[in-house]
Amino acid sequence: MKIFYGSLVLFLGLSYSLLGQQTEISFQIEGKLSGKDFIQTSFVDKGYQYTEEIKGVIEVDLERPSQILFLHLKNNGKVLGRKTFWIGQGNYLISGNINDIPSLQIEPIHPYDELSRQIAGAETSLQKSLILENLDKEVGLNWLMKKSNAFSEEELEIALSQVSEDLQSFNSFKRFVAQLSLKQENYIAKEGDLARDFNLESREGEMVSLSDYDRRYRLLEFSFSGCKPCLDALPEIKSIHEQYGNQLSVMSIWNDNSKKIWLNAAKKHKEMITWTDLWDETGYVTDLYQISIWPTYILISPEGQIEQIWKGYIKGRITKRVESLFSKPIP
Repeated sequence: MKIFYGSLVLFLGLSYSLLGQQTEISFQIEGKLSGKDFIQTSFVDKGYQYTEEIKGVIEVDLERPSQILFLHLKNNGKVLGRKTFWIGQGNYLISGNINDIPSLQIEPIHPYDELSRQIAGAETSLQKSLILENLDKEVGLNWLMKKSNAFSEEELEIALSQVSEDLQSFNSFKRFVAQLSLKQENYIAKEGDLARDFNLESREGEMVSLSDYDRRYRLLEFSFSGCKPCLDALPEIKSIHEQYGNQLSVMSIWNDNSKKIWLNAAKKHKEMITWTDLWDETGYVTDLYQISIWPTYILISPEGQIEQIWKGYIKGRITKRVESLFSKPIP
């Protein structure tokens, strides 16, 4: 689970469209939130934030069944409750109380939810069989990823080969395969050790490696688009880049679940980025460097050694660290 300092701020409206099947989701949710709690909802690469009550209608044209996720969060990012439903073509009604997200209910119930409940309640051998029988469906793939430890390496290799070609193009599948490959790595990113090289796509569509900037200092900035402190830090990172660009290469690495989110979410904030901006499509680099707090900053020396790791954003701290490094004040 992502841990970050500050609240999540991502609101993108209540109506959008994809080519496909028409769907309408209505809410009949009672109650109001108190204090600084909020509900974060995500559905088909869109995010919705409710700070008092959940209301409105979501209208979409779905290409395939998709999950809608509800998270009840405190302002510090602590998750108080969560609930997911599968949504397909047609009209859906989600009801319940805003202060008890796990008890939310949906009508009608999608067949994928029924299958998911069947898999969840099965004993291990039957559970594995049900998963393997449904690897042509996203719900089957989700359960394979969730229960991968129940499969031997050989069984898992066979299962991955049975995943439909369409599902293999999903970012979640690519991330899962990347995580499996990391299990074979014997690497811990800590101060004093050499940094591991990587190759990621830039906003300009080019592949960029850490080693492209050998023989100079590099500052890796690990972020994701729904992280408010990550976005709050951008003006300070911009100032550092402008002052020390000849000595220090800044590389922002976004752990977003889709390219669409990376390119389009929080555009007003990201417009100030003039340094190297990268998408960690599979999450491999984020996992390789064991990032669990956002943002995290890793300073790498010209010789490739990890000099410092800073977790979380505290205004002015990065500036002071870089000033100390180069002994040159930033006005």
